[in-house]
Amino acid sequence: MNRMTKVKKGKVIQMLSPENYIRKKARTLPIFECLVSTEWEETRMPTVVIARNHTNGTITVCTYLVDLGCLGVKDSMFLFNVTMPKYSDLKEKISSGIEMTEVDYPLAHNIILAGVEYAAEFGFKPCKEYESVTKFMLEEDSEEIELIEIECGNDGKPLYVQGPFEDKSRANWIIAQLEKTVGQGNYHIIIAGNEGHTDDYDLDDEDEDEFDNMTFGDKKELFLSLFKKIDDLADVESKRFLYLLDSLVDDLVDVDKYDQFCDQLEKELDIEVEQNEIPNQLLGLKPGGQTVSKQLKDRFISIYQMITFNPELADKEIKLFQKEPNGIPGACFLELHMLQTKESPKYAKLLNKYAKIYPDYALIQLLWSSENVMLLNDQQKLIGDHFKLKTFFPERETIHPLERYHALMLYAFSIGLELDMSKMEAFTSIVYQLGLPENEELLLINAITVIKIGYLVIHFKE
Repeated sequence: MNRMTKVKKGKVIQMLSPENYIRKKARTLPIFECLVSTEWEETRMPTVVIARNHTNGTITVCTYLVDLGCLGVKDSMFLFNVTMPKYSDLKEKISSGIEMTEVDYPLAHNIILAGVEYAAEFGFKPCKEYESVTKFMLEEDSEEIELIEIECGNDGKPLYVQGPFEDKSRANWIIAQLEKTVGQGNYHIIIAGNEGHTDDYDLDDEDEDEFDNMTFGDKKELFLSLFKKIDDLADVESKRFLYLLDSLVDDLVDVDKYDQFCDQLEKELDIEVEQNEIPNQLLGLKPGGQTVSKQLKDRFISIYQMITFNPELADKEIKLFQKEPNGIPGACFLELHMLQTKESPKYAKLLNKYAKIYPDYALIQLLWSSENVMLLNDQQKLIGDHFKLKTFFPERETIHPLERYHALMLYAFSIGLELDMSKMEAFTSIVYQLGLPENEELLLINAITVIKIGYLVIHFKE
């Protein structure tokens, strides 16, 4: 957290946050030690630890889970300025599941960057923690760092091993990306403990084989019959319904249009996301206008998150936040988000009121646009720039992750209205590619899944 520290002669020094310290100064700290999982060459999934020590004896450490098969840095985290006992606790926790070996820095450096560079060949980006913070723990990749050849993939081909947090949809997207970049038969996969090539891939053979030999018409009839009782489906039937949905989507997607829409959406959504600074605009304040403390900004984020996990306490906090001097527009957004989460009948009326009062507040305008796009029944009304990022964030070089999430939700609704399955599937791929927090990714995928189901119901009943 940023703190202001007074020194002699009235000079003020801005203390760096842990994230900014790592970005700007970590490379000036000497390496304390580097660790790599002992069997990394066999597993192709090394865990790497890089620790640097401060002059006061504390440690800053970053960890990296690197998939040398094809995905690159899948996970990363840091601990800043911790005591030696806390660092030892971290090592002990890691070593309880994986045997670690101390190595020289160049090997750790080369393993991480080899994974990142190999993954980039197939369009896979490192996790957001790496991009925003932990990559700055590494030395500059210059000739001064010994180049060590690190074998990636398997037998010259990328290898995808489904991880425990990669569900069927995520796995399908990864495989589709490999299909797009290297082609069928040119990669290996390991799913649910079974290794194979693209021609014998199936995430759940027993469930999905059912649809292999069915005609499109048969699948359509089964879909409609299951949809009629969708609210009463047992878990097994729900799973079967979703597999059927995936099969129908595959039948309806035009590959060329899918690629075209992916390129289009990548360009439309190409705006830098800054997660470590909270802009005034997030609270509805204009740049250069009213200023608020970092503590108040942090409170805003805290209340927003609290609405999901502790709505009763959040309700009380919102009322206190609304009493802040000068009336911060962000308090109105928090109130709307609470009503939306509760599915309150007051939401729509109050949303219209606040949208008129704050025409330039992106978060409220995104909520208002999302509400209204769901009421449209004519996709021609979508023509123009009404739902583009530049409409809501003019002259902004960066946006906050919270703003991106609500913008993506609006995109999901507006794309659904266009009734084009290829574009819906392209948007699904883009969502997976962004490396969003797990809860945001799940909400967006659930939203687009509901939209796909609604599209098929309309399409099949025409």
